[in-house]
Amino acid sequence: MRERKPEWYERAKTGPFEEVKFTDVHADKVMHRVKEGEPHQERKGFKFRAGIAAAAGVLLLVGAGVFYLGTGPFGEGNTAGPSYQHEETADVTEAGMIKTAEKTMQEQLGKKLLFQSIEPQAGADQVRVVFRNGGNYAYVWVSTETGKVMMYHMSAIFGPEEIDDDILGKAKEKLRELGYKGEFKADRLTRLMDYGRVPNQAAQVSENLFSGEAEIGYVNGKYVGAYFEVGQEEIGEDLKQTGLNAMSNLRSGTVKLNKAARNTGGGMDGEITLFYGPDASASSFVKMNYVTHAVLEVTDLSLAPADPASPEQRTEQDQKLLDMENAKLQSAAAAVADGIFGIRLEDYTLVKNQSRPGTVTFESGGTAPAIEATYNLEGVIYGLGIWREATPY
Repeated sequence: MRERKPEWYERAKTGPFEEVKFTDVHADKVMHRVKEGEPHQERKGFKFRAGIAAAAGVLLLVGAGVFYLGTGPFGEGNTAGPSYQHEETADVTEAGMIKTAEKTMQEQLGKKLLFQSIEPQAGADQVRVVFRNGGNYAYVWVSTETGKVMMYHMSAIFGPEEIDDDILGKAKEKLRELGYKGEFKADRLTRLMDYGRVPNQAAQVSENLFSGEAEIGYVNGKYVGAYFEVGQEEIGEDLKQTGLNAMSNLRSGTVKLNKAARNTGGGMDGEITLFYGPDASASSFVKMNYVTHAVLEVTDLSLAPADPASPEQRTEQDQKLLDMENAKLQSAAAAVADGIFGIRLEDYTLVKNQSRPGTVTFESGGTAPAIEATYNLEGVIYGLGIWREATPY
């Protein structure tokens, strides 16, 4: 597995607002929520991603490898859940239920994990069987009356040697179709599976393939989104100039274009992100529509507030951000928005986001899209973008 990129890199893919796509970062978050039993909360904001998930995303997406839902790899067959259990005699002994859960895990997830525990569920005639191995996990709920699997939630990470050739070939072909000119060498595959937790919903299989330069994701075997780097020679001079002009409205000084990346799917078709900075660790970027060159977001994470080490410091920092004077915030954003988007932000209504201190939404009151801005503790804007609806994969 490749080394995890610095945190700012993942933030740059989504911007300082809401994460969308399901990446390894998103996968970590999902795992944490499952461990803690916390429900997933949707938040208004930037839901798109420049690198497929997280989210992520975060839906986006987890994994891509050999799995079986009745038809095989990337199959679209039996998505209603495990089918074999209806053909066997129910075994409601503890050993029998563990065996049923283990069989479900291996057939659906494609990985055998270590048994951890079997836990009676209060108020329900069910047990939860837990398997875990490192960052991989499987939770399988089995009926104590019928011995059948009622629901499951599983996640696994697969190394390059575990990735099926057919799946890899399909991903390479799709990336070439999307315009990726590199050689896709997947070094990681992740898979997230969900069944039974939402009534009358078919099993959901979210998968993602990762390499150093590209990512591509599928849900129930269908392509949903991709992220891939493009060479600077593939970018027109007019697009490069548009990016520089937008960045100059946010920060002063000379900036160097270091990298560019495309986003497709998840409501982001046609977007391109230009990354700037003195070296490969550039943390400034501009997102644009690849066809029209319209600027969608400008961000300089080097201006973002430092993340404090202690919860007490974080609480204090958040409160300072929430207490900032509205008129000052609107005035600072208006000057930048006029230069980047050519709009009068003074005519918009300012709405602070309590769940994301330092992020402010400007509502137009009409048909124009909202504008979101992020500030540091000095009231300096480090991100400004047009809010647009995107489908997380």
